[in-house]
Amino acid sequence: MALRIIFVHGISSSIITGNYSEKLAAMIQSSLAKKIKSIDENFSLEGEITFENVNYSSVAQNEEDDLLQKYLIDSRKEYNLLDKILEKLVYGSVRKELITSVSDVLIYESSFWRDRIRDTVRLAVEKYAAANDQVTVIAHSLGTVVSFDTLYYNSRHNPNWLMNQFKPKNFYTMGSPIALFSLEMDDAIGNQKPRYVSAADQPADMGDISFIQKDGEWINFFDAQDLIGYPLETLFKDKFSVMDQIVNTGFLPLSSHLKYWENKDIAEKISSKLFYDITNNQVNIKI
Repeated sequence: MALRIIFVHGISSSIITGNYSEKLAAMIQSSLAKKIKSIDENFSLEGEITFENVNYSSVAQNEEDDLLQKYLIDSRKEYNLLDKILEKLVYGSVRKELITSVSDVLIYESSFWRDRIRDTVRLAVEKYAAANDQVTVIAHSLGTVVSFDTLYYNSRHNPNWLMNQFKPKNFYTMGSPIALFSLEMDDAIGNQKPRYVSAADQPADMGDISFIQKDGEWINFFDAQDLIGYPLETLFKDKFSVMDQIVNTGFLPLSSHLKYWENKDIAEKISSKLFYDITNNQVNIKI
């Protein structure tokens, strides 16, 4: 049994290249190693913990690029000189982020593309189900919605997960718009989707709705200046055990939304839980 850390990115203005989680992964690994060496100086994490990035950014990327290119063509024809200068100096980059972020959300709302996006998370997690490895999912922005939906559904319906009595250990969300997505309705009947309905309104036959292990944790990190990240404790009161935690990632809305990947407090909190899992024999690693 090993520790498996899976990262899931958020919206992106282009196909993600490189290791987007590199800084956060390095901080988590360094902090965890120090904690373990404090009780066993000779212990090494090599082979006992792995880090993996999910990348769903290429899904429907051609359609997004096509929309952006058509906008650029029209803006060159329609804008006057002052508009073109302002677009180049200020608004162009902002508009590009808006077009791609809104497009990402709309694409995810399509059942055709949504299944393909969720499959990237499912496949990353599912390969550890048979070994019952301890999987921790760390997600950002739209990736928190993708991960939440994927883990919730598969923990209840995936035959492979059910046969192996498998659920991820921990779940961490950063800058999450899950609260906004709770307004998503069932197209057929116009009611709120069951995963967002409060505990008091759950149907009697819902059964066990927990999508992580009972001794796992879900922490929702958000910055007060992040206009996309929202608290979740009240939304999911008496339904899911989620704890909100304020972190300082920046003062500007855009940078505060992106800087979770570099936050030491997040790395420390996650490494502390992993250390707890190891030292309390919840992960079968000898120290």
